[in-house]
Amino acid sequence: MHALAARLLGMSLVRLRILPGGLRAALRGRHESPQKLVWVYLSGPAGNLLAAAIFACSQGFGRFLFEANLAIGLLNLIPIHPLDGGQILLLVLYGSVGSSKTLRLLGVLSAAFRSMFFILGILQLVWFGNPSLLIIALAVLPGRKPLEETMSMIRLHSLFNRRQRILKKKIYPARHLVAMEDCSLGEIVQKLDYDRFHIIYVLNSAMEITGRVTEQQILRALQHHGARESVRNILT
Repeated sequence: MHALAARLLGMSLVRLRILPGGLRAALRGRHESPQKLVWVYLSGPAGNLLAAAIFACSQGFGRFLFEANLAIGLLNLIPIHPLDGGQILLLVLYGSVGSSKTLRLLGVLSAAFRSMFFILGILQLVWFGNPSLLIIALAVLPGRKPLEETMSMIRLHSLFNRRQRILKKKIYPARHLVAMEDCSLGEIVQKLDYDRFHIIYVLNSAMEITGRVTEQQILRALQHHGARESVRNILT
C-alpha cells in the first residue's frame, strides 16, 4: 500500500524492506511535502484495516486473515518509529517543534513502548507460551539509532529545500550559532533547526571570531568536501 500511495502521489519507490510488521517501502520522497508523506504512511495501516473489514464475517482461514490484518493495522498505528504511526508523528512534531525536541520525544516514546512490549512479552510467553509480543519488542522496535538516521535524512532534505520556503514567505526567522574552528560540518548540521535560517560565527581557541558562514555555505561545502571537513577550512 505504501508503494501504491507513493506512486499515486508522484513519489518514487527506492526499495522494499521486509519487517515483522509487513513490507516497508523506502521512498525517494523525503523532500516532498509532509502532507504527502503522511498520506503515504497512513495508507499502510488503512490497507490492513480495510482487509480486516472485508474478512470480518469470515470463518476458518478468512477469520485468520481478519485477525492478522487487524493486528498489523493497529500495531502500525502505534506512534513509535519505525512504525507508520511513528513516521506520521515524526513529521508532525518535526514541523512544529524542530529536530532536537522531536528526537527526544520519540526516543522517550520508543523506549517506553519497547519496555512495555518486552515486559508483556515475557509474561505472555510464560503464561501462554506465545512469543509474539516479545518478537515485536526485539524485532519491530529496533531502538534509537534508526530514528536518528531518519531524523538526519529529514533534516538534510529540509535544509536543502529552505530556499523555496524563504522565497515563498519573504520574511523568515533567523538564528545565530557559534562554532569552534575545529567543528566538523556534520556536527554543525546536527544543530540546525527546521524553521530558522542560520548564521554561524566561527571562533578560535581565544574566543575570537575568525569568520562567519551561513547555512547555505555549510551545505555547499558539505556536498563538496563531506561531513568530516572542519568549518575552519571553508572560511573565505
